Amino acid sequence: MDIIREIFAPYSPATLGTIVLNLVLAFALGLVIATVYRWTADMVENAMTDALIILCMLIAVVMVVIGDSVARAFSLVGALSIIRFRTVVQDARDIAFVFFSLAVGMAIGAGNPSVAVIGTFLISLVIIGLHRWHTSNDAEFLLTLQEPLEAEYQQSYQPIFSEQLVANQLIGQRTTKLGNAELKFHVKLKDPERWTGFVQALSALENITSVRLEKQ
Repeated sequence: MDIIREIFAPYSPATLGTIVLNLVLAFALGLVIATVYRWTADMVENAMTDALIILCMLIAVVMVVIGDSVARAFSLVGALSIIRFRTVVQDARDIAFVFFSLAVGMAIGAGNPSVAVIGTFLISLVIIGLHRWHTSNDAEFLLTLQEPLEAEYQQSYQPIFSEQLVANQLIGQRTTKLGNAELKFHVKLKDPERWTGFVQALSALENITSVRLEKQ
């Protein structure tokens, strides 16, 4: 009991209560960030969602420890610099979520819970809005096809384009080593669920030697 009293002696009950509330708030907002990530991510890894919650709480603790001490700040930077992270984050969106969690944790630890709460919910709304905006583009694809260079075979795909596409735009063309013309289009299907029928219709054309359809 004496050891416990010595540990908490520098802090008043009010200060200890504030620290606990800040950590609870960091957990709650970290959970919100992790939930938004799960809603909007194409592939969800539990390790990533757990890391977002833990990072938010850890940074809040770090900011409380630093306080107004510049010396502590430099000491912590030096201590943390020895850590080497082996996991490579390939998605820029995941990096943004990591910074999101760090920023919220910093705001809480620095004694600005209102900034943390408002920032969390406003940024979350922006993320959800962007996700729905991208989801609305499910009908858009990148089409790559190859056809002979002979003039009589060119644009034989146009009737299929007119039948199954809302819009199409030629964005690239080149000559392959086999002597074919490779064309790249940005296309928007009338019925995105029938994209396989669109590919089959193009592949059935006698002069089309290769068809590739990729999601934008």
